[in-house]
Amino acid sequence: MRWTAQMATGISRVDAQHKELIRQVNELLNAMRAGKGRQVIGDVLAFLGRYAEEHFATEEALMRRHEYPGYGEHKAIHEAFKRDFGALAAEYDRSPEKLSVTIQVQRRVLDWLRNHILNTDQKMGVFLREKGVA
Repeated sequence: MRWTAQMATGISRVDAQHKELIRQVNELLNAMRAGKGRQVIGDVLAFLGRYAEEHFATEEALMRRHEYPGYGEHKAIHEAFKRDFGALAAEYDRSPEKLSVTIQVQRRVLDWLRNHILNTDQKMGVFLREKGVA
């Protein structure tokens, strides 16, 4: 997955966090291509779980501070991701040897990130930029 200008929200802190999330997902993809997905998936899952919490907290604080009208819906999307991601992490903890978990993480996280950044976060970015946040 590559960072593109189309993904930029115009909110520097949010964009920096998105870039780091993409970098970590790409580490997993590279490891999978090298046949080492199982060796790195645990570390990548742990990082993504922690970083998603931090990132969501950043976005949610900005939305609350600036009274973003889509806050409730945006937060609900974050909560759904955390539940889904938590289920994947739990499945990995139960069966770390299963390659299917690694593939599911790749597919779900990539799809979610791409869709969330290009849709939900773009709407938030437009609103926040109009409020003078950069």
